[in-house]
Amino acid sequence: MKPTPQQKAAARQMRRDHPDMSVRQIAAKLGINSGTVSKWLRQPEAETPLSIEGLIAQTQQNFENLPPSEAEKLSQLRDELRARQQAIIKRQISLLEGLQAEGMTALKKKDLPTARAAASLISAFTKAFSHEAMVYQIIDPAAVMKSALKE
Repeated sequence: MKPTPQQKAAARQMRRDHPDMSVRQIAAKLGINSGTVSKWLRQPEAETPLSIEGLIAQTQQNFENLPPSEAEKLSQLRDELRARQQAIIKRQISLLEGLQAEGMTALKKKDLPTARAAASLISAFTKAFSHEAMVYQIIDPAAVMKSALKE
């Protein structure tokens, strides 16, 4: 019968709880081959991956433990990053507006190939920009674009 993951965990726990026990004693107690137990104990334990909530809590704890100068610097860097993201979004909006104007001009002139090309570019850029917003974790790309248009 093949050893189970529970037996592997039990062997590791026994080793932690009773460091004086030999591999043979642990194997005998669990009813497993001593070679298998020995192999398990030599293998490094896999770290359990943190959940999103765990990662957020760990990051917040690390931030709270920073010295005041480091926390201040981090806040300044976040503000600078947000300003750069705003500038990028404004450029993207002006690019889309230019494409839209070009497409409208082409439609008025009944230049359908150019109008279709402009529409395709607008669609592609819009998808790329929304993907970029998700990657950079801009909370609400639509709201950011609206506020950028107002400025």
